[in-house]
This record gives sequence, structure tokens and C-alpha cells, in this order.
Amino acid sequence: MKFLLMICPDESIKVSPEEASAHDWVEEMDGRGVRLRGHALRPAAEGRAVRVRDGEVLVGDGPFAETKEQVGGVDIIECATLEEAVEVAARHPVARFGSVEVREFDEVTGATAEVEVRVPLPPSEVWDLVTDLSRLGEWSPECTRASWLEPDAGPRAGARFQASNRYPNGFVADVTCVVTRADRPHGFAWEVLDGSGVPGSLWSYDLRPGSEPGQTLLRHTFVHGPGNTGLRVAARRSGADASTVIDGRLTALRANMTATIRAMTGSPD
Repeated sequence: MKFLLMICPDESIKVSPEEASAHDWVEEMDGRGVRLRGHALRPAAEGRAVRVRDGEVLVGDGPFAETKEQVGGVDIIECATLEEAVEVAARHPVARFGSVEVREFDEVTGATAEVEVRVPLPPSEVWDLVTDLSRLGEWSPECTRASWLEPDAGPRAGARFQASNRYPNGFVADVTCVVTRADRPHGFAWEVLDGSGVPGSLWSYDLRPGSEPGQTLLRHTFVHGPGNTGLRVAARRSGADASTVIDGRLTALRANMTATIRAMTGSPD
């Protein structure tokens, strides 16, 4: 797990250069392999705050927060848990005369998998296939079934459908999805909602005519959303190995997406 440490000295507290020096902390954390990179910042009084209001760009001088503590530097660290990151932050000298804010990087949101396959069918036929939920279970290695929630809903923006996914570990999950784009024969997209109704992932098909008549260049894309998903849980549990877990899942998704397209369209391997 990667964390951002925002080093915020209290400029009203006077300390000696020796007390303020982070040299020993940097050496210790570099030696532990915790600190990935970091940098001091120029004083807040030399910075600028930029805002746009009613189309007008407003530029103000620092300091920017209504507090005596201003960000004086940043460090990026990698730790197995939040508790370890807090321990690292507590050893920074500025923690004794200011504060060190600990913020975890969100490595899951925005994680993307994309494949592109040239299929031997025209775009209109491919669009009809990618929107045929009744046959998705035949083609997908992971999705076992899907069906519209409203009678005779069909592929249109705002329509909802339910899908059931079976994962390699045997876990089965039923999810609710909302169509966000249904533009025949150019594109079809939907969001998969988490238990709170927040988009956990965004899926799309984009169709373009191929270089030869009767062909379609079909691009299939997955983007992880801000919602809670199995991947987010697994990444959090993995600690410092989160990037490995995410990369592994994206690799599996690319393989499944390609297999689905080839089964759906009869495209050669």
C-alpha cells in the first residue's frame, strides 16, 4: 500500500536546524525500503493559490490554510498497513512540532483493462451481439448469465439489468448494472453498481468499421470505478503487494474479454 505523507511544520514553533532536520529519518526509511521518494517544498508564502470563480482566474498568495501548519514537503512511502504508515509518520521530526498527514493512494480506482479485436462482421451485427444479454453466459468465461430487470427494456440508456459472475475462486456474485450508452452501431456501455449504488466498474464496447468491407474493429474496455469491489478488498488485504494483485486481475480480465469477443463473433484466435 502506498501512502502520501504531507509534512506540515507549525511555523509559529521555533526549533533549531538540528531538530528540524529530517536527514536521519530519510536515511532510516530509505534503509528500511519504506520511502519511495520525497521532496521539500519552498515556503507557503512563496506559493500561489489558484481558483476559478464565474470564469475568472483568481490567484492569491500563500499561506493557503487558516492554520499555522503549512505543507513543507511530501514523501511517498510503501507500507503493508495503515498502522505501519502511521508509525513511519510518527518518527518524522516534524511530527514533534507540527503534523504529518497520512493519506493512502487509491491504486484501484481508474485501473483499466482494454482489448481490441478485428472481427469478421459489420458493426450493426456486432452491436446486436454485444447487447444480447440472453447469450452472454454462453460466451463469457466469467459472467454466467444476464437479464434485463424491466420487461422488454432492451438496450437503452438508463435501462437496468442483473448479471451473475463466477470468479476463479468459486465465489459467485449477483450485480446490478445500468446502461450509460446505447448508440447503435457505434457503442454500448454500462456501470456495475456496488451494494451502495456506487459504480464499482465501467464497461464499454466501441465499434468502428474495419479496413475491409464487412469488418468491425471492436474495442472492449474495463475501468474500475470508485465503488467497493472484490478487487478493492483484495488489494487492501494484500498490503504492499496491492499492485501485484491489481495487475493480476487486469491480466485475467483482458484474457476473458478477448475470449468473450472471439466466442461472440466467431473471430479466429
